[in-house]
Amino acid sequence: MKKISLIILLLFVSASVWGAETASSVLERTAAKIRAAKSLVVDYSLTAGGQTVDGVLTIAGNCFQLNSSEVKSWYDGKTQWTYSTHIGEINITEPTREELLQVNPFAIIQSFSTDYTATLLKSPGGFSNIRLSAKRKNLDITGATITINNTTGYPTAVKLVMNGGQTIGIRVKSVSPGGLLPVSRFRFDHKAYPAVEVVDLR
Repeated sequence: MKKISLIILLLFVSASVWGAETASSVLERTAAKIRAAKSLVVDYSLTAGGQTVDGVLTIAGNCFQLNSSEVKSWYDGKTQWTYSTHIGEINITEPTREELLQVNPFAIIQSFSTDYTATLLKSPGGFSNIRLSAKRKNLDITGATITINNTTGYPTAVKLVMNGGQTIGIRVKSVSPGGLLPVSRFRFDHKAYPAVEVVDLR
């Protein structure tokens, strides 16, 4: 009888361990939800170097469009066009994955398993706080802390730690799923900025 009771106890313990949420499972579920959406419109606030800028990020698969008072950017999955309102010119590049992470914070969630180790931190009710630690020392982003709303499955905050020690804080105000968008939405339209100088850095 004692042996049977011990087996039952071990089964319950095993079930609770396997059923427990891990940092990876939370991020994978969020990444799957982001990938499944035809498009997402993210209203956010970014703080870096003591300055805060509001913006809107539209995501569709690997493509995104960023619109803020400081910078406007378009990425069609290969080429990125970045318009600085201060400099007044468009730069064309083919960014690396790390460069994209600094523009599109949702990208780090979708590719975390490649370069980062995820750890589940103590979290308030209804949320999951996850720390990402770089697997390699030469990454531009050495770590990140991501807060996920367990009800919506979307992030509410992302804090990036750069190689030089700088931090970038992103507060996600809202995430709204949208419909299918054409690729042209994520490419720079020179007709809309006829007087802007274009610099091709590819």
